[in-house]
Amino acid sequence: MKTDILNDKPSKVFGAYLLPSICSAVFVSVYVITDTVMVGHGVGSGGLTALNILLPLFSVYFAFGYLFGTGGSVLMSVAAGAGDRRRADGIFTLSLIMLFITGAVLTAAGMIFFDPLVYAMGADDESYPLVYEYGRILVPSAFVYMLSPFMQSFVRNDGAPSRAMAGSAVGSLLNVFLDYIFIFPMGMGMTGAITATVIGNITNILITSSHFLSKKNNIHINMKAVDAGAVPKILSSGAAAFFGEFANAAAVLIYNVTILRYLGSEGIVIYSVITNTLIVVNSVLNGVSNAAQPIISYNVGAGRRERGESVYKTGLITAILFAAAMYVFIFIYAKYCIYAFVPADEAPLANGIPALRIYFSGCVFQAVSLFTAAYFQAAVYPARALTVGLMRGLFVCAAMVLLLPMIFGGEAVWFAAPVTEIITAVTAVLLKRKI
Repeated sequence: MKTDILNDKPSKVFGAYLLPSICSAVFVSVYVITDTVMVGHGVGSGGLTALNILLPLFSVYFAFGYLFGTGGSVLMSVAAGAGDRRRADGIFTLSLIMLFITGAVLTAAGMIFFDPLVYAMGADDESYPLVYEYGRILVPSAFVYMLSPFMQSFVRNDGAPSRAMAGSAVGSLLNVFLDYIFIFPMGMGMTGAITATVIGNITNILITSSHFLSKKNNIHINMKAVDAGAVPKILSSGAAAFFGEFANAAAVLIYNVTILRYLGSEGIVIYSVITNTLIVVNSVLNGVSNAAQPIISYNVGAGRRERGESVYKTGLITAILFAAAMYVFIFIYAKYCIYAFVPADEAPLANGIPALRIYFSGCVFQAVSLFTAAYFQAAVYPARALTVGLMRGLFVCAAMVLLLPMIFGGEAVWFAAPVTEIITAVTAVLLKRKI
């Protein structure tokens, strides 16, 4: 269905972007989840522990991809909405340069300081062999994990959400297939898991990037249009997405340390199930936000903010409905969520089922804070977006994770997430009302 982002009814345009955006986000999440499922069943709980230790690295790499991808694509859309294609090309080119430089630095640093890094993230002598087996391929592939969300953001914002969805779909399905082949018939263990994930991501990038060869492409590399003065604007525009993803890494570290202290290794296994379930929940809600973002940004650039407000209302209701449906599913099928990641005879059902039900009880509030932060970002209110992102992902979250178990006992750590979501959602709504 062909839509005019500036003139068609906002709800129609949002509907056209919604399914491809959600599918793209969900398929991207499959890369990490597939490794967890396959490793949990093919390698065992030791493999799950190693994956959970390295999970923050995924968040860091994705964070930089979103920093330059979301930050640059928002400004590109605003420029395109204002009819300034030269500036739009300059922003894309500059964002790509920044991504390449950062990728090189992260790869070099990760390879040089690998051992002290993973030990600081929670590895010990027992878990190190599996951590090393997975991480020795993950770290040199940092740029792949950065480029994937970067390309998804720009291609989607250039009016090709279906192309972005196709890249995510084919890449993730290939990842699932190769994960199974490498881990089970070929017995490659952790090496097979990360190899399959890297190949899947590269495939995603290649398919998504094919948009630049299509007749519908409006994005071009133009070194003459690069304005170094736009660097702070790109960073501030993408800061909320960056810190939101980066804070996820910090939150995992804080949760890991706290859970190990109060609940032991069984708690880490439960949290591994939670983090992977959370990836799915976040991907759906982020998909709703991704559908709204280019529409809001284009119309803001064209001076038609009232259309952006209309998309905000439609998108917020949509996000809340999806969140409510996902929580009902998790509440009813919590046992099967656990079975999906660990073998039935190892699943800590007695403590895992209530933990999942408590942790995700703030889903609806999570939808409000995530979507409102995305609106702030798309409408170029970076300070408000950053405030919500840091509160939700780091400051309030860290305070709740550390304080609740101290006051109410170890099991109270699972209440940290819903309490955080409620506080952040209220703050987001208050900030929105001030606009």
